[in-house]
Amino acid sequence: MKRRQGDAASVAGLLTAFVAASTVLGLLAAGIFMPIAGIAGMSTKSVVTAFDALPAQFTASPLAQQSRILAADGSVMATLYKENRLVVPLSQIGDDMRMAQVAIEDRRFYEHGGIDGKGILRSIATAARGGDKQGASTLTQQYVRQLLITTARQNGNEKAAEAAQVRSGIAGYVRKIQEMKYAISMEQRRSKDQILEGYLNIVYYGAGAYGVEAAAHRYYDTTAADLTLPQSAMIAGLAQNPGTADPINNPKRAIERRNVVLSAMNEQGLISTARMRRAQNAPLGLDVQPLKPSCPSATDPYVCYYVVNWLLDQPALGKTPEEREKRLFYGGLNIRTTFDPALTTYTRKVLADRVSPTNAARRGAAAAVVEPGTGRVLAIGQNTTWDLVGGPGKTSVNWAVDQKYGASGGFQIGSTAKMFAVVTALEQGMTANSSFYAPPDGTHIPGRKFDGEKCGVIDRYFAPYNAEGEEHGMTTLREATVKSINTAFAQLATKVGVCNERETMKKMGLHRSDGKDYGVGGIAATVLGADNASPLTLAASYATLASGGMYCEPRPVESVIAFDSTELPIGENKCRRAVDPKIAYDTTKILTGVLAEGGTGSKAAFGRPAAGKTGTADNSTETWFAGYTPQLAAAVWYGTPYTQRSVHAYGGTVAAPLWRRIMTKASDGMDTERFRLIENDTPQEAKDNGETVSVPDVVGRSQESATQILQDAGFSVKVDDNREQSSAVAPGAVVKTSPEGATRADAGATVTLTLSRGGRPE
Repeated sequence: MKRRQGDAASVAGLLTAFVAASTVLGLLAAGIFMPIAGIAGMSTKSVVTAFDALPAQFTASPLAQQSRILAADGSVMATLYKENRLVVPLSQIGDDMRMAQVAIEDRRFYEHGGIDGKGILRSIATAARGGDKQGASTLTQQYVRQLLITTARQNGNEKAAEAAQVRSGIAGYVRKIQEMKYAISMEQRRSKDQILEGYLNIVYYGAGAYGVEAAAHRYYDTTAADLTLPQSAMIAGLAQNPGTADPINNPKRAIERRNVVLSAMNEQGLISTARMRRAQNAPLGLDVQPLKPSCPSATDPYVCYYVVNWLLDQPALGKTPEEREKRLFYGGLNIRTTFDPALTTYTRKVLADRVSPTNAARRGAAAAVVEPGTGRVLAIGQNTTWDLVGGPGKTSVNWAVDQKYGASGGFQIGSTAKMFAVVTALEQGMTANSSFYAPPDGTHIPGRKFDGEKCGVIDRYFAPYNAEGEEHGMTTLREATVKSINTAFAQLATKVGVCNERETMKKMGLHRSDGKDYGVGGIAATVLGADNASPLTLAASYATLASGGMYCEPRPVESVIAFDSTELPIGENKCRRAVDPKIAYDTTKILTGVLAEGGTGSKAAFGRPAAGKTGTADNSTETWFAGYTPQLAAAVWYGTPYTQRSVHAYGGTVAAPLWRRIMTKASDGMDTERFRLIENDTPQEAKDNGETVSVPDVVGRSQESATQILQDAGFSVKVDDNREQSSAVAPGAVVKTSPEGATRADAGATVTLTLSRGGRPE
């Protein structure tokens, strides 16, 4: 009550002084006040009454701060922001920085109740004597002003942002009075420390740095907690007008301004004369860090844009694309992806080494690696450098992913489509040894025999030619697959039905790069893969067989942790039973022959049990190898992204060896596992049979989410009493597990969670 009375008295005294001074002087007083019509004749009581009638509070948006895209190991891949800001609590801002800011901006900060009557009277008196204008805004008023501006801009209201900054005319004086009222109200609702913390996090310190933490990183490659006295004084001096004391472009002026701040600290008894002199004699000592906004500056822009576009498609970030984008670029999210950074880098390098980015024929190559049973995307890559303009070896188009994520229309998948025919045939009762006739090249097969009317595939006839396999005559399903005999698979389609093959493709996750159903272009589109798809989509489809028939939608994000440490419901496995386990196993047994001696994909063999299929489109314009081990699946494309000229290769000559090299790297450190019939669908069945199962990777997730995922997988969970420092994982989230994620452990074993306590790693 006393404080409110004191504030009212302060307001009354201030306005009385204002009225008197305005009446006497009749002029602008220090750019702060000007008598509004009739105000000079008002009594102090009526002025205070009018002042009290103004609104005292406003709704402020959360501060915009950068989001971070992290690799699976916690390393930063990219930062996303509209304002380069990292919000930190006052406890993580050094004492020297706090004192320096108060000393130079508001020496009576801890004495006033939001407005500084003494400062205002001093400004009026100075103006009356003809001196320079002196600002009388308190630190609290400045904070209010910045909140109003920031909130308006985040809401897309530039007019309101301009109104919060207007300095001249009646609007300027009304704005100033309203700002005072907000400041008084804020002082009644928040502590001084809360106000100072908010100010230090919102103020612009120049060079693209919003808030003291970003400024510390930008100018000195350190944190706000570790700023030295001269560093603190330099940054504090930028708050009022960062352009005039820009340390990067005007170091002499920055030192002068820094030393003014240090003198103010000494005059106010905040530092000793000895400390002041040492700091004033110190060199500027900048260690300027480059700004790395958004995807163009990411470690891998293709990965960054894929992750961003995927997140903009997730309803958990907001109801509309606009809301999602705002949350992503303003929300301070920690986005842990599924990407293995070493594998991603290697994939990009091995493709560029084999297919030169600037090759004269303008050939391209791309690849994707996924984890069966989860859909986790471990790597994507292509043989080009990201560039918005383009040029030799440069493009912004991401060939590895679907059109809505990377702008690529995809490529004809060729004979990799035959895998879906094998699955369809086995589902209809055929076996690997079932025999049928492969007609000679160019044989016209009537369209009606393919039974395509019910799915809109109506061709008069189909006359395929063999690209890889040259044989015709009687063959078996295994032989036709191993030798990739086109005419055999055309004949097979007349037995199983082209619509059934398309249905198999759909349930195993194969779709065109534009999102439409695969195979809409006719018989050839389905039977011989003459429709377009992306490497990632194809890899995920093949992963269905590796996981015993479970199709999992590709996902590049493991978890998203908001600034308040809550976990958004993003990154959960989207898996479904697509193929019977026995069918998946029998298909795998057939596809292992493709990598054996005499198979079209023999150059893909790399010393581990593996299965897959080569692919060569018409005239060898596009070539592929898609395949898998029990733990990994990948697809490699080599072809012509710009022209339709032949690459003079088959799926087994370039794509298969590239697949081998990528899968060798991806499998490094993994146990060698053999393909087996996966019939147990539940964790309890796996436990009862004494099996080992893969431990889900839950690093970066909240304790609750991680526990649920592990329990769903059949594991018991306990939490380590000790927490570990980590700047890559939000406080309270999982920083590591034992056993580690992606390793194998006995079904039903106990997994121990270690939680993060935030901060910088020791």
